Amino acid sequence: MELRRLIRILASALSLACASAPWAAPRAQPADAAGSGDGSGPGQFIEIPGVGRIQMPPGVFQPRGLDQFGDEEEAEPWMRPPQGKTPKALSKPAAPQKPAVRKTPEQARAEALNALLARLKDASDEAEAQAVAARIATLFAVTPSDTIALLSSRAAAAEMVNAQPVAEALLDHIVLLDPSWSEGFVRRSRSRAARGDTDGAVADLQTAIRLEPRRFDALAAIGGLKEEAGDKKGALDAYRRALALDPRQETWRKAEERLRFEVEGRDI
Repeated sequence: MELRRLIRILASALSLACASAPWAAPRAQPADAAGSGDGSGPGQFIEIPGVGRIQMPPGVFQPRGLDQFGDEEEAEPWMRPPQGKTPKALSKPAAPQKPAVRKTPEQARAEALNALLARLKDASDEAEAQAVAARIATLFAVTPSDTIALLSSRAAAAEMVNAQPVAEALLDHIVLLDPSWSEGFVRRSRSRAARGDTDGAVADLQTAIRLEPRRFDALAAIGGLKEEAGDKKGALDAYRRALALDPRQETWRKAEERLRFEVEGRDI
């Protein structure tokens, strides 16, 4: 290593000396191009008048930088970084990475619900609309706690065996525990309607709509209950609001057309 450095330093000094002396113009040529036949290996040499040919190791006339050696001691002095400093490219800190933002279950549910409601509005036919509506109903039914999930399952079991008083008592407890869960009021409205309490059922459905204005199922249920109660104008309004969210439901559309004819008269 030291011998190679000494040779490079000597070559650089000789090159500078020859460049400044008009009587000594050294020529650097590839050793194999001279045709000397002296068996010297490939490399370069310089010829100085009065001194002769000096064989140089390969690459001696090319400055050696850090990219060739990877070591400051092997590079030419002017190629080395200042003492106590590292090359700029190496000292530049990496850009800090932003930590991934984790969504809460409520945020993820809200985003999924928004996307499905948009798909429902743009559904190409009734079959697609029904499939999307079923997925939306699943999101509406997501329970806010394990306690409410347990009470809801027991209320559903009571409804299956037609034990409406038990089901309604459980649903009363649910809406008291979490009055912000729209599904609790929708389910209690079914229980109230089953025992003939139309006003109570409509009140629960209206509460559910205040909590979640996009509950097309609650709007359609209000339409049906009001039509049965003789409030055709109120039923027409409810069906129209439901169709604005789910325009592919033919049952609701037929009800809207029938009520429109009865309330607003035949188109002229």
